[in-house]
Amino acid sequence: MNKIIKVLHTEWSDGWGGQEIRILSESKAFIEKGYEMIIAAQPNGELFKQSNQAEVPTIALKMNKGLNLFSIFHLVSYIKDNQIDIVHTHSSVDSRTAGIAARIAGIKVVRSRHISVPISRSRLTWWQYMKLSDRVITSGRDIRNMMIKNNKMLAEKIVSAPAGVDTQIFSIDRELNDIRPKYKLDATHFVVGIVSVLRSWKGHKYLIEAIKIAIKVIPNIRLIVVGSGPQKKNIKQLINKLDLENHVILVGYQPDPAFFYKAMDVMVLPSYSGEATSQVLPQAMLMGKPVISTDTGGLSEVVIHNKTGLIVPTKNSLEIFNAIKILFDDDSLRNRLAEEGRVHALKNFTFEKMIETTEHVYLDLMRS
Repeated sequence: MNKIIKVLHTEWSDGWGGQEIRILSESKAFIEKGYEMIIAAQPNGELFKQSNQAEVPTIALKMNKGLNLFSIFHLVSYIKDNQIDIVHTHSSVDSRTAGIAARIAGIKVVRSRHISVPISRSRLTWWQYMKLSDRVITSGRDIRNMMIKNNKMLAEKIVSAPAGVDTQIFSIDRELNDIRPKYKLDATHFVVGIVSVLRSWKGHKYLIEAIKIAIKVIPNIRLIVVGSGPQKKNIKQLINKLDLENHVILVGYQPDPAFFYKAMDVMVLPSYSGEATSQVLPQAMLMGKPVISTDTGGLSEVVIHNKTGLIVPTKNSLEIFNAIKILFDDDSLRNRLAEEGRVHALKNFTFEKMIETTEHVYLDLMRS
């Protein structure tokens, strides 16, 4: 196909997490492949800011939970004036706004489902997915299967494309400065880490409580928390309440978390809801780090218990501690999980594989 394909991404969220990072990363990758990509985002949101900084074409689009007729018809005009071929939506609010606009303009729509929370069985939800989208891309097989089973959606309409990781950035072969000295860490410390936006369902509370248990038997344990978000105040209060100021290090959002993965001995993701396949688990795996994860959403696609990592129950600080202690005590197990995890991530969760699947969806729609 010689025609340059023009894709308009839309995103309602004003935050900055895996979903927004994926939108920007995909857009940059497709621009390199010769596509024209535009991102429509909330004018005060982080995606709008980051996209502009990355010099990806970006437009401001105000969206709210109701039907914003002005935004709909603004999008209709933009789609027609710029000859957009495909609108790619990512959240429920922008899927309504942009989906209706795309239907009025007569173009194709792709809807991404990034989280594993069960979808409402309401007629409105069914209408959004079945009538306001031509294809649905899920971030994991479990989400796809759930939508087919629970929501009676057509299997041929839904494609699974797990979040992919850039193997150049997250690689055991990448030369990175050691950041441990900056945070007063040395070879005697056992460093546990989490890389995640600070939201309640990410489960930071249970990991921090596990560290409190751990210091009784692993006094040199330290926890590095990478990320920012709405739970920052509550997390700080919990750290103070448990007297963990000398054991937990909050480093905020980091544009290149690879430096922090390198400093870790173990990476933990204690989420209890909402996760798809996660980007941070494959990132840590590709950096040669053993991982501990809860079994929620699509995380079991990434972490196979006792093969590519350890699985623990959700909302269970004691079990998180037990898994940390197992890895602390057993160097050979740590090394085996790290190596098998890295091989698994290279095979199933690369950025190239994600882009290939998404491009297949775009090309298929252009031919239909």
